[in-house]
Amino acid sequence: MITFTTRQREILKIILDVNRPIGSVELAKLLHITPRQVNYSMKGVRVWLKQHGKDLNVLPGVGFAVNLTADQMNTLSQKIDIHSDVQIILSVSQRQQLLALFLLTQTEPCILAQLEQISHVSRMTVLKDLDEVEAWLQSQKINLIRKPHFGIQVSGAEHVCQQALAELLWGETPFSDDLVTEITHSEGLKFNLQGDAQLLPLVGYIHHYLSSLQLRRTIGLVAKAEEQLGGRFTDDAVLHLALVFVIMSNRIQSGNHLDVEDQLLASLQSAKMWPVASYVASKLGRESNSSWKYSDVAGVAMQMMAAPRNDAFPGQLERESDFSALSERMMEHISQAFSISKIKHDRTLQNGLLNNIVPACFRQRFNLWFPFALNNASLPDKYEKEHTVAREISKLVDEFTGVNLPESEINNLVVLLRAAYIRNRSYRFDRVIVICPSGMATAQLLIARLHARFPNLSNLEVTSLRDLTPTLVSSADLILTTVPLPRQYANHPKVIQVHPLLMPEDIEAITQFLS
Repeated sequence: MITFTTRQREILKIILDVNRPIGSVELAKLLHITPRQVNYSMKGVRVWLKQHGKDLNVLPGVGFAVNLTADQMNTLSQKIDIHSDVQIILSVSQRQQLLALFLLTQTEPCILAQLEQISHVSRMTVLKDLDEVEAWLQSQKINLIRKPHFGIQVSGAEHVCQQALAELLWGETPFSDDLVTEITHSEGLKFNLQGDAQLLPLVGYIHHYLSSLQLRRTIGLVAKAEEQLGGRFTDDAVLHLALVFVIMSNRIQSGNHLDVEDQLLASLQSAKMWPVASYVASKLGRESNSSWKYSDVAGVAMQMMAAPRNDAFPGQLERESDFSALSERMMEHISQAFSISKIKHDRTLQNGLLNNIVPACFRQRFNLWFPFALNNASLPDKYEKEHTVAREISKLVDEFTGVNLPESEINNLVVLLRAAYIRNRSYRFDRVIVICPSGMATAQLLIARLHARFPNLSNLEVTSLRDLTPTLVSSADLILTTVPLPRQYANHPKVIQVHPLLMPEDIEAITQFLS
């Protein structure tokens, strides 16, 4: 029986699932490999099918297909899922992620022959992988010890080892092109190779390790912490906190504890976050039957203080006097910068700024990692005013807190400032024409919805389609119509076609116009 690689198996599964001819380019995109790799694997797919009495049809210029009845397809699919004649082939990215996870979770040195054995690759390949992993570990301030007669072992402070594990599992490393894990609210921590755990010792080891991380249960624990705090973290922050906490719990169970300076520990113990952090730590310790130190509780407190939130926790400003004074100064500065006096009373802006800046400051103070992809909002350079004011706000933050905000945080401020400007600016639309030929009832419904969604659009004028003239169009600041306009007006930049019920896409189009 021919050995069937996992790549060949996945190619054949896709061909059977789509039930139509599919080309190598489309297969390559679905599998995150190159068309050349697809074509190279097709020989094995053809031979495997032949041994099972089936043929692979190659249609020039169209793609690959297998002509089967429904019963034949079900039978063949069951044979594909049997592992007895399947050999797992990992991508370079997958292999390096697994190797990094293996090294970070070992308590004793391992030898090169052991890594060759568990990964089923040559010594030269292992050495190349180790070079890549070592370079990444060094960027995390973690050393990879590689000594004769000693072995290979990672060495670094506990907090950086925990953060390295979090980055790996979240998928933010130089070798995360082909992710081995996914994290969602519905499934928790998913191992994309778990179906092949018995095919390779390295995959089996990582599957066993990840199975011990009860992420979904910890998501519920974060929700209970939110109840005690009286506020909510962002959805992404909840996933991040849950991941960090399960990694911390697993490390503590293995005897690894955080090291926190006495002065910082005393400061955290006096913070209002401490009782909630203690609650989380006690729950995690009870579930894992492990003993948590005060330094570990401090780690929980720091992570929650640094997590982005949807709204401010009750009493937040009173607990952080620096931020209270900073908040007032920022709002005054923004009001003056945009020459809009009422913007300093915009509570949505104030809360948005604090909910981003406060956690960002704590992340900088505590030197904590947070997923870059979750904190990377931005606007084009054409919004020069917002970019300028955001950098001025960043300087105020530095002045009040001594924290230099990174570029990603400044980009978040730009987005918040643009939204505040749209909410608070005075719209100089003297004439907004609404065209609704289907009748006055529909027109009134549309007008009512426009007033509810865009209260600043006060001068709404209902006009008949028959009365539309070039002069009228040129005098309008905005034209909203429920039907296509005559050809000479159809592509006018001030014309937006909307549904009488003002659908979400209509609101988006009007918002884009106003911005």
